[in-house]
Amino acid sequence: MSATTGLRRAATLLARCRAKTQRDAVHGRWLTCSDQACAPSAASAHPASAPAHAFSTGRGVPADQLPLPAVKDDVEDAVRGEAEELPLGEVPGENLAAAAALLLNQQQASAQQWQQPPSSDTLSSLPLGASLRQEAQVQGRTWAFETGKLARLANGSCLVRCGGTTVLAAATSQSPPWSRRDALSLQFEVDYREKLYAVARIPSTYNKREGSPKEHELLAGRRIGRALRPLFPKGFALDSAVFASVLSADGDTDPGVLAISAASAALLCSDLPWAGPVAAARVAVLRDGRTVTAPSVEQQEAAELNLLVAATGEGRITMLEADGEQVPEARFIEALRVAVAAAQQLVEPQLQLAAQTGRQTLPTRLAGADPSAAPKVAQLATPAVEAILRDGSLDKLARSAALQKAKEGVLESIRASGAFRTEFARLPGSGCITPSDVDHVFSAVISTVMRRLLIEDGWRCDGRGSIDVRPVYCEVDSVPVVHGSALFTRGETQSLCTATVGRRQEQQKTESLLGGESFKRLFVHYSFPAFAVGDTSLHNGMRREMGHSEVAERALLPVIPPTNSFPFTLRLNAETLASAGSSSMAAVCGGALALADAGVPLKGLVAGVSVGLMTDAAWGGESRQLSSVPVQAVGGAGGAVAPAALGRYELLLDQLGMEDQLGDMDLKVAGTHQGITTCQLDVKLQGGVPVEVLEEALLLAARGRTQLLHSMEQALPEKRAAHAPTFGSVKVPDTMLGRVIGAGGSNLKQLEERWGARVDVDDDGTVSIFASTQEGFEAAETRILDLAGESVKDGHVYRGTVTRIMDYGALMELQPSGLRALLHISDISAERVRSIDDVVKMGQSLEVMCVGRDQKGQVRLSRKAVLARHTARQQASQNVARSGGIDADK
Repeated sequence: MSATTGLRRAATLLARCRAKTQRDAVHGRWLTCSDQACAPSAASAHPASAPAHAFSTGRGVPADQLPLPAVKDDVEDAVRGEAEELPLGEVPGENLAAAAALLLNQQQASAQQWQQPPSSDTLSSLPLGASLRQEAQVQGRTWAFETGKLARLANGSCLVRCGGTTVLAAATSQSPPWSRRDALSLQFEVDYREKLYAVARIPSTYNKREGSPKEHELLAGRRIGRALRPLFPKGFALDSAVFASVLSADGDTDPGVLAISAASAALLCSDLPWAGPVAAARVAVLRDGRTVTAPSVEQQEAAELNLLVAATGEGRITMLEADGEQVPEARFIEALRVAVAAAQQLVEPQLQLAAQTGRQTLPTRLAGADPSAAPKVAQLATPAVEAILRDGSLDKLARSAALQKAKEGVLESIRASGAFRTEFARLPGSGCITPSDVDHVFSAVISTVMRRLLIEDGWRCDGRGSIDVRPVYCEVDSVPVVHGSALFTRGETQSLCTATVGRRQEQQKTESLLGGESFKRLFVHYSFPAFAVGDTSLHNGMRREMGHSEVAERALLPVIPPTNSFPFTLRLNAETLASAGSSSMAAVCGGALALADAGVPLKGLVAGVSVGLMTDAAWGGESRQLSSVPVQAVGGAGGAVAPAALGRYELLLDQLGMEDQLGDMDLKVAGTHQGITTCQLDVKLQGGVPVEVLEEALLLAARGRTQLLHSMEQALPEKRAAHAPTFGSVKVPDTMLGRVIGAGGSNLKQLEERWGARVDVDDDGTVSIFASTQEGFEAAETRILDLAGESVKDGHVYRGTVTRIMDYGALMELQPSGLRALLHISDISAERVRSIDDVVKMGQSLEVMCVGRDQKGQVRLSRKAVLARHTARQQASQNVARSGGIDADK
């Protein structure tokens, strides 16, 4: 749309506003605004008593001499080509064209304000090909941070190199939304990509171009985002993103760890108000007790504990992920401190690099309510919110409905007082209140009241204490047909889990730059349908579901028996039926019960619990203005929010969804009686969580985990039912494995189709059997022994059918085992047989005796031995008859 067309549409809108005001004047509807409230004027009951201008301020300045704040958004809409209907009539100024031109100039000036600074920084003056660079020595390895050479059009970029691994990160941001579209949450995403050119390989797929991100790339992006989010100022509403690309990988350095530091440096060197830096470190505790920083792939796979931490220079943790082999809390905390110290070594080079850039952060308006309107909304909302949160008898739906009703009551009170304005008619600083003001402040009031009640009175909205776990109900064998199932309910959160056992060939193949090709024998599919929270949306959060699936996999994998004793593939489906907080940890608990119900010989049950954090640092919901400051000052806070002293705080065991949403931390810990199997930290506290608080939370999680494990153990039956899945193994000669498998695996397929058994054959002759019932297991075991000839005993006579005739003998199929064995021509008769066709025919049924096995383990059959035994018995009967019925042998 051209500027002329935009001005014409703006003038049209202003004319419509003027006509609406004239109609209101005829009917005596006048509106006077003061700094305190907006209410109908009693003096305006008649047009003659109306002031000269329909709007006037408390200072006596006619509204038409102001820069039209009441209709500014709508004129901006017209200029942008997005005009909408005015919900309320407003009075414009007299000079329409001049007013529209003024607004257009203001809009252009505002747009210029959000562009990159003219070029006073060092980066803009760098010649092409030049860069700024800082290095650091960490654990004997050189880390290089470089900016200014690549991705120069992004708000900020950084190339990080360690050894042969290189990661490029670029941070970008768009212009802020208009005031009536203020975001209620941070709009920030991370896109992490690994392409095979980084390891000098071409994809083996038909399409040689990498497509959508793989699962491990999405999860790595989530880790980076969780590490960076706590350092954005509250109310930051710009649409921002970080793009991290692995340019090269040497197979020794984890590119995911480099990507966190690269993204931090890119944001720190940008013009965004971000209170970094943050750096990441990976630590592994080996089985011999050694703690290794930056472990290799082999060390990570063999480690007792694998820990990834992102921390700030002040030692606060912003992200944590860990996998452990039932690690005690004391050993976990010791490794945590080592990881934080290692990460802090990468903070200083980022600060030095940012100081070299000479950039200034952009002046930023943070989203929130008008400061003059926030106290009014808070005064109206606080009593009702506190009454609702003090009512411990309310469940999630009733509490949500009560809060929504209270919010509507606040709006009605504002409308009755005359202080309500639509977003189109916002007058900043006037004290008038818009819907977005109510949204921001009401959410802040809930958070403030919840924190005050918890810290001062020890009261949670559901009536529990801070260290109490919600009531738990567990049951197994909830669903028929499936191999294993369990229903786990904790409070109002409910998860239905089913376990499926598959063949070894059904493992999931994965591929990454660091580990190459590998296979997953346990995969968890966590799902969160909309009905779990009473919603109707059909859109699902796939990234969130993948993240929760990974947490459950890492929690349960350490208790799965090794491949040599349980070679099967496991799939666990965790369906969230209702959610009121900690649904991912409910999936861990239900998943462990479902695997136990499926007959998987677990090393122990696994329970998961979340721990939250509430501090007394509440936000009132007001919008704020951040001024422009040098980028190097952002490391200490700059225009963002500095990490202040923690002050009073309270830890919450097994937190609710509302406590998670409005709280400062979500620590997920899963493990057995012996120790931790996985841990994940999601931080919302500005600046991160101190290590000491996290240590306290880990010990509290151990208490809750013990309670849950006790309830889960009681749900398992002491004696398994006859229809319960059964697992076992038999040993057969390795020379007979071909007969057990059959041509093209025909025998194994027959076992699966007939008895539903899963059979895995090892090279040493071990045949593992998993069946959904005890009857099916016994039938499959008998069939395998028959196929291997183990059910055929020496000296026993069996009836067999001739299936094939050869020059040197006949191939017999024994009944009922179905074993095929050779009847040699020399064992057909005691007399010499010149041609086998003279003695046996195809399909003929004969009795044969097992007379042992040859050097290869094959069964030897003899028709001659059966005839000899038959002859001997006849001779014995004749001797008995001649002796008068007395058996001389006895």
